[in-house]
Formats: sequence, C-alpha cells, structure tokens
Amino acid sequence: MDKEISVRIFDIMDQPNKEEFLTQTFENFKLLNYYFQISSDWARGSKEMAMLSILTSQQISTEIEENLSNLCKKFSEKMQSNEGIYTGFHIKELNSYDEIDQERIRKNNLLIKDWVQELYWEILEITRKISEEEKITVLLDDRYIFESLEKMSREVKKISKEIDLSEDSVKKNLNIRNAISNLNNIIDDLYEGYIEKMTEINFELEQGVFSPEEELDTDTQKIKKELLQTLIGEFNEKEE
Repeated sequence: MDKEISVRIFDIMDQPNKEEFLTQTFENFKLLNYYFQISSDWARGSKEMAMLSILTSQQISTEIEENLSNLCKKFSEKMQSNEGIYTGFHIKELNSYDEIDQERIRKNNLLIKDWVQELYWEILEITRKISEEEKITVLLDDRYIFESLEKMSREVKKISKEIDLSEDSVKKNLNIRNAISNLNNIIDDLYEGYIEKMTEINFELEQGVFSPEEELDTDTQKIKKELLQTLIGEFNEKEE
C-alpha cells in the first residue's frame, strides 16, 4: 500500500476504544475497518489492539458493507476464542523470547496469516455474489421498463388506428378511451415500481439525492397530464 494510506489506517486504528466497524473515503478509495481487542499476557493493559482493514476502489452497496462487517465480526470472535493467538503479533520481537515462546509466536503468526487469507477469499466471494445479484436486479428492472414501453407503444398504435378508422367522435370511441386508460395504468405501475425500488435500496430522499416524494408525485402527475393532453390534442386535430 501507499505509505500515506498506511498512515491513514494507523490513525483510524488509534481512534476507537471499543469494538466497532468504521468506514472512510480516501481519495479514490474506500476504507472499511473493523477494530477489536484480544486478551494478551504480553501487552500493556492485557489487551492487543487489532484492526481489519479492507481497501477498495470499487463502489459498494450498503448490503455489501453489512456483510463485510459481519464477516469481520466472526473473524474477531474466532481470534478472541484462541487464548494464545496474541503471541502471533510479536513476530518482530522474536529474539526477545526463549525458544518455546519463539515457536508459539511463529506458529500463531502463520495461523493469523492463514485466517486473514481465508477472510480475503470470503470477502471476494460474498462481494462477487451480491454484486451479481444486484446486476440481475438491475437487468430485471430494465426488462420491466422495456416491456412497459412496449405495452405503451401498442396502446398508442391502437389509438392511432382507431382514429383513422373511427367515423364517430373520437371522444365517444370506447376503444380509444380504454387505450388511454391502459396508458395511464402503465405509467402508474412504472411510478409505483420506482418508489418501491427506492425504498428497498434505502435511499435517503431528504439528503437531496432525489426530490422529496411529494415533489416526485407532483412531477409524475404533471407528465401524465401532459401526455394525455397531447394525445387528446392529436385526436381533436384528427377529428377537425
């Protein structure tokens, strides 16, 4: 890692005084850190300070963050349940200990590295899995929108055909009125699906990422009215 990033991670580690998950954005990176402590017979205060740090340049969702936090918590619990694991952190002080302790240090240092490597692969796997699920969700949403637009196109074609064939007043044509009603329902469904999706992914509207729900509703109603007015206007022109 870049030295500046290493210093930043060290600064983060120096802040908490209890077990917690911390996130921080740094330049083009996102840091996800899980701080915890391990009982130790060799450390001051009988506690070893430890922190898992995940560095990524990718955008990750809240769901992935939560899953990574859970993985880190399980990792800390595994370390805390091993009474002698703390010795593995003293590998740089190896010559200060007798042969028996040196062997313990080497053994537990390798064990820590193995556990970290296992955690790394678990992180990659869960990130890949959730990312694929999110992509599938997006594709399904795109498909739903595409199918809705196809339905709208069919209704507009019906209206156009009825206008050409109708001998009566367009306003009295039941098929045209039904087609307009269908268009209205399709727009309503699209809007409801949008609001439901925003709720699922927990966007906070008040932060200004999107307009408040009331404004969105007003805008949607305005668009719907404009669409209907345009269609009715075209009918009237045909009729005249």
